[in-house]
Amino acid sequence: MKDLYKTLGVEEDADADAIKKRYRKLAKEYHPDATGGDKKKTERFKEINEAYGILGDDKKRKEYDRLKHAPVGADGMPQGFDPDAFAQAFGGAGGFRGGNVHVSGDFNDLGDIFSSLFGGGVGPGGANPFGTARVRTRVPRGNDLVGRLDVTFPEAALGARRTVRSGTGGQLEVQIPPGVDTGGRLRLVGHGGAAPKGGQPGDLHLEIVVTPDPHLRRNGDDIELELPLSVGEAMLGTKVNVPTVDGPVLLTIPPGTSSGAKLRLRGKGVKRSDGSRGDQIGHVQVVVPKIAADDSETRKLAEELDQRTKGTKVRDF
Repeated sequence: MKDLYKTLGVEEDADADAIKKRYRKLAKEYHPDATGGDKKKTERFKEINEAYGILGDDKKRKEYDRLKHAPVGADGMPQGFDPDAFAQAFGGAGGFRGGNVHVSGDFNDLGDIFSSLFGGGVGPGGANPFGTARVRTRVPRGNDLVGRLDVTFPEAALGARRTVRSGTGGQLEVQIPPGVDTGGRLRLVGHGGAAPKGGQPGDLHLEIVVTPDPHLRRNGDDIELELPLSVGEAMLGTKVNVPTVDGPVLLTIPPGTSSGAKLRLRGKGVKRSDGSRGDQIGHVQVVVPKIAADDSETRKLAEELDQRTKGTKVRDF
C-alpha cells in the first residue's frame, strides 16, 4: 500500500498542523510555476496533493491508517476490507478531491482512489474489489494550483478587491475578506490548471501573506501603535497626527500623560464580519532627552523642574 506519510515526509503520529505545514512547503517547492513545468516535479506535485487530500482530512486519514496497518489476505486485500466502509470514508456526499483524483458518492470513481492507494486497485486476477460497484474511466480533472497573494496591512484589516492571474493565465478579480491574516487561504473553484480533453479545471488556492506595517501591529481585532512623546508634549498636552489603516488621524494628548498610558481611537481597528470594527490603541512612551555634560542651562532647568514637582508621587514603594 502506498505510504502517504512518506510522500509528504512526515511521521505517522504527526498532528494536523505539522501535516498542513509540510504540505504547504512541498506544494510551493514543486508547484509548476516554481519548477518551470518539469514533468517529474509536476508528477511529484500531484502526489503531494493526493496525499494531503487524505491525510489532511481526519475521517479519511483514520480509514487510511486502518487499512495501511491491516494484514493482507490471500486475495491481496487488507483483511477486514469493507467496500461500503471504504466508500463512506473516501466518498461521501461531497466526494473526495486530491490532485487528479475524484471519488463521488455513487461509487463511480472509487476505482481511481483505490488504485492510487493500493497500486492498481484490484486483487489477484484483476478482481473488482468493490463487488457490484461500477468503476468507469473519466476525463482527468485539472491540477489544483497553489499561489501566493501579498496584501498590505490596511487591505488585510479592511478587506479589498484585487485582480490576480488564474491558473490558465487569465485575469480574475477576487475579494480579500476583512480581518484576513498571514496563513489564510482563498479557494477559487475552477480557476486552477486546465484539464485535458475538456475535463473540469482544478481549483486555485491563494495563500495570504500580509506585508507588515512599519508602525502598526495587529492584536486580535485591535491595532496597536507605539506612541513616543517628548517630555514637553507629555506634560503640556498636544495634538499628534498618528497613522491608521484609514490614513492619518489627529490624536489629542491630554496634559500630564505618562509612559504606559493607552490612548484609544475607537472604531479604527480591524473590520469584523458583521461590519463593526475594533479599536486602535496608542501605547505612550515618554522620551527623556540626555543632557550634555556642558549644557548647564538645560541641567539647571531640569533641576528646577524636579524641585517644583517634588510633591508628585511617582512610586508606590
